[in-house]
Amino acid sequence: MPPYDRLPSAGVEERTEAIALAAAPSTNGRPPMVTDDPGTRTAAAGGGPSRRTWTTLALLAVLLVVAGAGAGFGIGTLLPTQYAARADVLYLLTREQPTGFLREDRNLSTQLVLLTSRTVLGPVSAGSGVPVEDLAESLQATVLEESEVISIEFRDADPDRATRILDAIVTRYLAVSNNDERSDVRGYLETELATVLDRIEAARTDTALGAELSPLVDREQQLRSQLDELNISDLAGPGARVLVPPYADVDPVSPRPLVTAATGALTALLVAALGLLLVVRRQFRPSGGSGHHHDTAPDSRRA
Repeated sequence: MPPYDRLPSAGVEERTEAIALAAAPSTNGRPPMVTDDPGTRTAAAGGGPSRRTWTTLALLAVLLVVAGAGAGFGIGTLLPTQYAARADVLYLLTREQPTGFLREDRNLSTQLVLLTSRTVLGPVSAGSGVPVEDLAESLQATVLEESEVISIEFRDADPDRATRILDAIVTRYLAVSNNDERSDVRGYLETELATVLDRIEAARTDTALGAELSPLVDREQQLRSQLDELNISDLAGPGARVLVPPYADVDPVSPRPLVTAATGALTALLVAALGLLLVVRRQFRPSGGSGHHHDTAPDSRRA
């Protein structure tokens, strides 16, 4: 009889130890086995990318940048050679004075539009055999800061042809710009001024039109100012004249292999940085179901 009395007690103790061992991993929140080897540590075990991973990523980034620079340099050497012909035109202003905001001046902006218009490029295209679209694409005109000088540049594979075409463009532009039909402009301004003066007289005699008097007076002053400017312009002579005749640069302006190589290296560096960012985000992403499993395990065991 005594042996049978001790058996139930021993069985209860064994079951109690088994339940305690089963519940132990979930009470401290850590997996049963954790490795401290930096070469095999993962984000699921609480660590980031290993030193070996960082070294591999750095080498791949360097190789990618070198490949991008090499590809950019190769593309730069394959591009067609372009030479630039340049000329400077002085456009005299009568009312506006050269200031830091000269680029926004309406008269000079109009001249830039005129330079690239079909009115100027059409006859040049007919004489050179180059389409107007190609002429406009190869032509650049800018206003030098704080000056009345328009810098003109034309690019072509042949420096001599670039100089000839630019000379034809400048000649045509001067002919159009300086023949602005001032007589027609003067006739329009004088007719408009006479109409405004009649309306001012009517507004002064009719009280119902009194609200229109102030705007009409402003319009009168504006028209008189434009007529005065036109008179001064006639006395000053042509508004546009050649300051520096067309000439061609000795060295080509494109291609520039070093510039294309730098562009390729920068592009590759951006791609490498983006790839590195994606890898790091994936390495540090928490495990999807490990925490939930450890939290619910004790409940299932207790059930």
